[in-house]
This record gives sequence, C-alpha cells and structure tokens, in this order.
Amino acid sequence: MASVHLCGDATRHFPLIKEESGCLSFDTGFPADLSWLRQTLGEEALIHGGVHVEILKDGPPDRIIKETYRVLRSGTLGGGRFVLREANNLAPRTPFSNIELFYRMGKEISRKILAGSR
Repeated sequence: MASVHLCGDATRHFPLIKEESGCLSFDTGFPADLSWLRQTLGEEALIHGGVHVEILKDGPPDRIIKETYRVLRSGTLGGGRFVLREANNLAPRTPFSNIELFYRMGKEISRKILAGSR
C-alpha cells in the first residue's frame, strides 16, 4: 500500500494524492483537522495523527488528556483505521511520564469510543 507523510498544513493535498495515486495511508503533521480528513478520505484510509508535540512535551497532564480526547472524538476512528501518535515527532526532552500518559489514555479513550459505537 502506498503511504505518504507530509508535515505542516498539507492535508488539503491528501484528497488529490488519494485520487491520483490510489494512496490510502496518510501520516499527518500539524496542523491537521482529523475530522475533516476522515470525512474527506473515507473509512478505507489509514490516518496517522494525534496530539501536538508541544502539548506532549510541556503538558500539563490534564491538557494531554483533554487533547487526546479531542483527537479521538473527532470522528477519525471511523473505519477503525487510525494510528494515534504524536502529531509529527517527539520533541527533545519530552518527559517519559507524558508519553506514558498519552499512550494509556489513548488506549482507554479509544476503547470507550469504539465500545459505544457498536
């Protein structure tokens, strides 16, 4: 399967890339409107995206949790083809505790959302 990674405000190009190349895997950077992207690309597309790297680096924990909820409730889980990750790359000196919280909350929140959609 073809895959593309474009950072920055590039998501507006993804529909054309999908149409012209048949690409169905998109790794986003930031900013990315994941709700719009899911609606536009459809449920067959695999989308990688998530919380902004500065939020993961600086926190605080309640902001990481809130932003993880926002990302996962955006509708991007439709079709079950979403990879939750930092929105680009981890920043140097990102505390491991913030990464662990993000991972744990991602699992917990996505399970709740998916269980509720059945």
